[in-house]
Amino acid sequence: MIYEIDKGVGVFCSEGAGCRVYFIARPEPMLIDTGAPGRADAILRDLASIGVQPIQIRKIILTHHHLGHTGGLWLLKRRTGAHALAHKADAPYITGRRPRRGARRSVERVFQSAIAKVGFGDAMAVSLERVLEDGDEINGWRVIHTPGQTPGHICLHKHDLLISGDLLSAGAGGFRLAPPQTIVDPAAYERSLRTVAKLDFEIILPAHNPPYVVDAAKKVRALAASLD
Repeated sequence: MIYEIDKGVGVFCSEGAGCRVYFIARPEPMLIDTGAPGRADAILRDLASIGVQPIQIRKIILTHHHLGHTGGLWLLKRRTGAHALAHKADAPYITGRRPRRGARRSVERVFQSAIAKVGFGDAMAVSLERVLEDGDEINGWRVIHTPGQTPGHICLHKHDLLISGDLLSAGAGGFRLAPPQTIVDPAAYERSLRTVAKLDFEIILPAHNPPYVVDAAKKVRALAASLD
């Protein structure tokens, strides 16, 4: 299933890939994250349903190195020819130069087991064409370095939109902190939340909850204030 998050925005949400994968249509077609292992074809089918062919995708930006977000990278790069980008602190985990930490959640253990069976190895090493730093811009989207769950977790900010990766859990009433078992550096995580709370945006696009389209920044500021 794929849908435009707001009419005319040109940002689409693909569901059912293990995480929400966002397709940015303009000015250059890009994907944000690649879902879990084995879900690349489902993402491509979603894109085909809105008239997007694989060769049109020029960039793939990864919010962080977790397998639920990078599992489709190898195949999507192969099918699209797109360049892959990730923050420099997460790059060694994606390229295989550094091993990922042991899986803490059952879903991560399932992903790692599946990858091992098909021969990609635990790290599922994939090359990156560019490493990112805080403040970089890609087609008007600004990279916000938000470590805590991984050293190189990022959010992407443009005008009224924030793509938040795994930074927050969203629900009908607002936002919650990420599950504690996903946070490896609590102090960095709190700093990241406060950083994002200073930004101006109306819509937040999380990785594991539906897009939140009303007063998102106000809700995030309230959550950050609750840490005091």
